[in-house]
Amino acid sequence: MRRIVHHELGEPAQVLRVEDRPSTSLGPDQVRVRLSYAPIHPGDLLAIMGSPAFGMPPTIAPDGRVPGFEGAGVVSEVGAEVDPALGLRERLRVAFFPASGAWSDEAIIPASSVMPLPDAIPHEVGAQMLINTATALTVIRAAHDSLPPDARTGVVMLLTGAGSAVGRLIGKVLTERGVKVIRLVRSEASAARLTSVLPGSPVFATEHAAWKDRVRAAAEGATIHVAIDSVGGRLLGDVADLLAERTGTVINFGSLGGETSDIRLFPPRSLTLKGVVLDGWMQQPPEERKADVALALRLAHEPGALFEVAERYSPSRIAGAVTHVSQAGRAGIVLIDFSEDWEAHHEVRNDRRRHGRACLRAGGPGDWP
Repeated sequence: MRRIVHHELGEPAQVLRVEDRPSTSLGPDQVRVRLSYAPIHPGDLLAIMGSPAFGMPPTIAPDGRVPGFEGAGVVSEVGAEVDPALGLRERLRVAFFPASGAWSDEAIIPASSVMPLPDAIPHEVGAQMLINTATALTVIRAAHDSLPPDARTGVVMLLTGAGSAVGRLIGKVLTERGVKVIRLVRSEASAARLTSVLPGSPVFATEHAAWKDRVRAAAEGATIHVAIDSVGGRLLGDVADLLAERTGTVINFGSLGGETSDIRLFPPRSLTLKGVVLDGWMQQPPEERKADVALALRLAHEPGALFEVAERYSPSRIAGAVTHVSQAGRAGIVLIDFSEDWEAHHEVRNDRRRHGRACLRAGGPGDWP
């Protein structure tokens, strides 16, 4: 088993490495998946760094920690007690979430976290569609619950980081549900790109000096009670300035800007800052989670740029991959590509075994891994 691992907290490009480990045994209610792709989410990097934005630092086992919580691939083994009703079998294309240790060429996954992947959905999309959709829906529910009861029709919301993978999904789902979304991105170039791939809702660049005036004009006199934010930093105060006093709420689920946020504007205007984490999705009733997965599948079938891929990196290029995730203006998800690497790596191992057997037959020392 080839895995990407870190043995200490720190900058991902410096502490991550590729290691070989023996395959682990399969539990009775688990599935072994040979991975094709695993995404790199900003939250994955926060965990590796031990950032307070992740929450409690992750536990690192004596043999290291493998990041990653979702991916896509092919089933290679099914546990003896896996419910046949799940339809899981060898050679089946699947996506999975939640599961730990996804940054590996094979992963042991609870059967309840594995779902068949329709042929029409590429592995590159299946690998990223579950976490992002679950995050988007968790944020949307928090935003809805934060609206005053008498202000749940004709809703106008602000959305920062609108060009990010989760931002695109939030904008799409809110628009489908009748919300007018005013989308914010960092640059004019990003605004033009987002408008071209996902037209409809207004998009404004915060680098423009008059962006707040543009937002007020786009709201057309409607009161803005809720802003959804994944950027933080100085932008948080500017966004809060656009919200209704006493009833305004910022739903924050990230800090893409990497800056310290100033919340001094919140107490004088009786505004609310509410943090949202993906763990909340796991507390939803099973029926609701099932409906969310169905929505993810529907969105994954749609043409467009909801599940765009920025770049694919082999495991050996993990330092470049995590650096790419932090690049300003990145469009799409960065994927770790285990497909060709898995085949090449394991073919080398097979060649070495065949060579070793030949050497033993010839009385030589053999060349074993």
